[in-house]
Formats: sequence, structure tokens, C-alpha cells
Amino acid sequence: VNSGLTNLDIYSLVVSGTNLFAGTFGGGVFLSTNNGTNWTAVNSGLTSTNVYSLTASGTNLFAGTTNAGVFLSTNNGTNWTAVNSGLTTINVISSLAVSGTNLFAGTYGAGVFLSTNNGSNWNAVNTGLDSTFIYSLAVSGTNLFAGTNGVVFLSTNNGSNWNAVNLGLTNTGVYSFAVSGTNLFAGTNCISSPASSGGGVFLSTNNGNNWTAVNLGLTNTDVYSLAVCGTNLFAGTNGGGVFESALMDLTGENEARDEIFQVNIYPNPFSDNFNLQLELNNNEKVQIELYNSMGQKIESIENGVLQQGKYSYNNAAVNVSSGIYLIRTIVGDKADSKTVIKLN
Repeated sequence: VNSGLTNLDIYSLVVSGTNLFAGTFGGGVFLSTNNGTNWTAVNSGLTSTNVYSLTASGTNLFAGTTNAGVFLSTNNGTNWTAVNSGLTTINVISSLAVSGTNLFAGTYGAGVFLSTNNGSNWNAVNTGLDSTFIYSLAVSGTNLFAGTNGVVFLSTNNGSNWNAVNLGLTNTGVYSFAVSGTNLFAGTNCISSPASSGGGVFLSTNNGNNWTAVNLGLTNTDVYSLAVCGTNLFAGTNGGGVFESALMDLTGENEARDEIFQVNIYPNPFSDNFNLQLELNNNEKVQIELYNSMGQKIESIENGVLQQGKYSYNNAAVNVSSGIYLIRTIVGDKADSKTVIKLN
């Protein structure tokens, strides 16, 4: 959806009401009022057109740039005003985040800055930060997270103090965050390895104290952006496009699933074909689908309304090659995902 975009290097996106804004590297800010069907440049007052970061707070829209600091628009980008007092020596505003009346700016080389007056004044809030190269910021409740070159830091007091929360994250640059309830996702790349051998998406359910890789099906693990939309998580990668996963597949949060249905698969791993057994406790619409490791649907095993009872599927995955696969079962509004492995 690029009609009207004169620059296709998109570094940031933000939604404000029914407006969608795109920050570009070299073209400034563009506005779409129809979900990206058409775009219009909205750059009056911007002295830098390299827009690394965008965020919205009420009717205020903020843009973080290179070599020109932070800009504020109160009229959907029609006009921009520099709000840089305290940021005059900063080269890159890499990330922006809002928490209540607090506005945070992450920078390359100078750490995190806080403004409590919509950017009119900024103060460094870096106590405890071991790295001043901030790639990403995220707010989850009263917690503020900063992603750096290999470490995630947490502040519970608006940046006055920071502590590393990194157990399970190894040798990764943390380029993006996404928050869904109490689940915090980090998009990373592996600093010293090829895209296919490190990094990826990590999940923490305890405010960053522990992290677990959740990369099944993610064939490119240079993850530069994350977004939650409804019940799905989207990951934007470096050269591999966009990947999608259901949140419950990543977190295992299948509330009340066992009260409605149960799925068992055997043998697993399998050589020729496996047997899938489904037990329904109610009459329900059922979808059972087989996906490969790239997230492509290979086979629809079931798609219809079934009566309460037990069902057996004996001929699934007969012709697939060896590898890792995912069986997705959706019953009503509940879902279950199971990994299966085909041997040679």
C-alpha cells in the first residue's frame, strides 16, 4: 500500500485515531487516512527528513529524527515544531515511548531522555544503564524497558534507575518490543552470527527477569519490528518479510481449552503418517490444519461442524518431506498448537 509514498525506506509507523503515519529515511513523515491506500507527505517544519521513530500521545504526534532531535505536531503532521531543549547534541533519536504524561526518547550514544512537558525540556535518565545505544523502548504498566546492544534494561521509576533483566537473552541486539497483557516480546538479531543462526523473538512473562526464545517457524531471525494486532503477533525481519503467529501459540495461554476439547498425536516423531485423535465435549465448528516451518499451510485435515464425541484422523501428512511441522486445531474460539516431526 504505497501509493503516494515517494520514499520506501520505512523506519517507523504509528496509529493515531483513524490516521496512520509512516516515518521514512529521507522522505520525512507521510499520512494515510484510508489504511495506506493513499499517502501524503506532512513535513512542514521538519528540518530533518530522516525519521527513525514516531509515537502518539492523545492529539500530540512526536517524530524522532537524525541530527535534528524531536519534533511535535498537534495537527496530524500539518505543521511540526522542534522540541529539543536538552537534546541539542544528540545525533539520532532511535526510539520514542509514552507513559502517561511522560515522554521518553532513546538515542544512539547518549542513553534515555525524559520529558514531562511534551518535549519542551529533556533530562537524561541513565543511572544504571551500561549501554547508551538505545535501539528500542517499551512501556508495560508502570515498567519501562530499554533494548540495547545485547541487554534489556528495566526501570520501575520512569528512568531514574535501571537494572539489567537479561537471563535467557544472549548476544543479541534488542531492536523492538511488543506488549500483550503481561507478556513482553523482544525482537532481536544475533550480533555476530548469520541471520539464520541467532536472534529472533524472545518472550518474558515476568517483566524481563527470564526470557525464552519463541522462534518455531521463524526462518529469518533478524527481527527489527514487532506488533500485536488482536490475537496475533507480527514480526518484521531483515530480508525475510513479515511473519505471523497466534499469541496463544507463543505463550501457551489456551484458557479453558481442555474443558472443550483435547488433541493427541502419535507417534511423534513419525515416519509415514501420524494418528491425530480429537475429543470434543460439545458440538463445535472445528478446523485442523497442517503448517510447515515457514508458516505455510500444507493440508486442511478438518473443516466443519462436528458433534460431541471422539474422532480419529489416520492419513494426515502422508506425503510431506522430513522436517518440523505445526498442527493447529481451532475449536470454537479456542485453539491448540502442537509440533510434529517427520523423520526420513
